[in-house]
Parts: sequence; structure tokens; C-alpha cells
Amino acid sequence: MAEEKTHKEHEHHAHKTHKKKKNKTWQWVSAILLILLVISIFTNGFNLNQGNNPADELSPEQAGEKAISFINNNLLQPGTSAEIKNVEEEADLYKIKLDVAGREFDSYVTKDGSLLFPSVVDLNEEIQPPEDAAQAQPTEVMKSEKPEADLYVMSFCPFGNKAEDTMYPVYELLKDKVDWNIHYIVSANGDNIKSLHGQPETDQNIREVCVLKNYGMDKFWEFTTYVNKNCGSNGNCWKQAAEAAGLSSDEIQDCYDNQGIELMKAEAQASREAGATGSPTFLINGVKSRSVYSYGQPEIYKEALCAAFNKPPEECGQKISAVESAAGAAGSC
Repeated sequence: MAEEKTHKEHEHHAHKTHKKKKNKTWQWVSAILLILLVISIFTNGFNLNQGNNPADELSPEQAGEKAISFINNNLLQPGTSAEIKNVEEEADLYKIKLDVAGREFDSYVTKDGSLLFPSVVDLNEEIQPPEDAAQAQPTEVMKSEKPEADLYVMSFCPFGNKAEDTMYPVYELLKDKVDWNIHYIVSANGDNIKSLHGQPETDQNIREVCVLKNYGMDKFWEFTTYVNKNCGSNGNCWKQAAEAAGLSSDEIQDCYDNQGIELMKAEAQASREAGATGSPTFLINGVKSRSVYSYGQPEIYKEALCAAFNKPPEECGQKISAVESAAGAAGSC
């Protein structure tokens, strides 16, 4: 790996905007993705009484408070909390609108406050297919002279970290043969930036973007993979990671202090426009690739990228050894 400090103003390919038209088909797909995200957070049918006898019918406010207390105390990671936006009656349930890390979800609780559900399905409603299937997201990767690889992650998502550690040797092999872009999945409400795993993750997202912006892709991978391996889920050893990569922690902190919010706003926009809600999400020439879930198998990542070349470079003929430390079952945050 090059040890040279680039310091060129890398206008951060990671912030390249995907100019994709919004359409009803994509809205339909997005709704399904949101439901899946909620299910990943809650799971089905939690017993809120935990062995106690069901209580009498609760008021909407009482049911909402009971549900939010259970969610925050049992389901979310430390540093992350859900907030109630609204509670209303719907059929024989209470519908609770929740805000989790800047994203809104609808969940449901029985009127006696005994069971919590992530979602309900109206069995009387006819599900309409997309109006124009031709407008759906493409599934076939178009070939190009220089494929574009866009990886969307959260800095302390264990699955995103596995994807990064798996992708690193692929980057080392293909380098500038590919247009590499790294993005971070956050939400932005004005200057309020949130990441799924709390403030420590938001902080580390900013640091990693600052390293990429100011030092280039080689140093980004050195810094990020060191943090993944050594710093746990709070990032306390990021300064050691900077030192190990030959970076200035003072310069990283200055970027954090003076540019962090604007950098994260750009990340929120990029992930929103790409429809990237789960970490990791991997796009090759604008098309989502499930190869990213083959954790610990960089050869699969490489083959997916090499298939996108008009004429694959000779590097595509080289085999990449497995990354045992990144191996694991498919999953995402």
C-alpha cells in the first residue's frame, strides 16, 4: 500500500449524486424496504406484559408510553432511542408512529398493552402491482470501460464492517481500474445528524469521510480497517488508527469540527437518492449487487465487479484469498 500522504482535494467521489428519476414503482419498492427495516429492529409480536396478566384497555397515551419504554429498554442499542410522534386508534389496535434515528415507522400495540407488532396487513386491501414494470429498478449491470462501485455503510454496523474488510483486498487489486465511492447511511434534519447506532457512529462516520476527502482512498482503507479491527463500537482508538496510517488526528478533528455537518448532509442525500437504507448496500454501475452479502469472500466481490467491464483487466484473472476474520452469515443493519 502506498504510504504517501496525498493531501489532494479529493472532491470525494463518495458524494457523487445519483440523478435518478423518482417514480411510483420506486416508491412501492421503498415502502417494502422500510417494512423490512422495521422488522429487523423489532421482530414480531413482543409480549409487553412479560408474564403478567393482561391489563384492562389502556388509553392511547398509556399504550404508547408502555410500548416506547419496552422498545427503548429492550430493542435498541445504547445511545439510540425511539420517540413517539403520534398514537391513534386503528381497528382494534393502537397505531403508534415512531421516530428512530430520524426515520419514521408505524407500529401497532393491542389496546390492553400486551402485544407489540411491527406492522399489520389489511387483508381486505388489494395490492396493486407497479403501474409500469419497465420503470422498476434495473437488475442487470451494464458493462462499462471503468465500472463504478458504490458501497453504502454505517461505520459501526458489524455487517458493514465485514463488507469493508472483504472489499479492501478487492480495492487493493483493482485500484484505479474502478471508480470507487464510499458513502455513509445517515439522516439529516437541518443540522441534526443521526445514525442508526447512535452518536459515536455519527462521529466516526464524519471522521472516515474526512479521511477520504483529505487523504484519498488508500489512507481511507488503512484508517477504516484499523478502526474495524481494534476500536470496537465506540471509536475511542481512532487517534491510534490515524497514527498507524500516518495521518494527523488534529487535521481530522478540524475537518470534523468545521465540515462534519455539511459532509453528512451530502451523505444523507446520496444514500437517500440511491435507495440505500441498509448497511451494507453495494451498487455496481448503479445496480444493487447481492454479492456484498458474501462476507469474507472477496473473490465473489471481485467477480461481480470484473463482470461489469467491457474488457476485464488482467488483474481480474488473479485469485484473492478469503478473509476469514470477515466471514459470517448474510445480514445487514
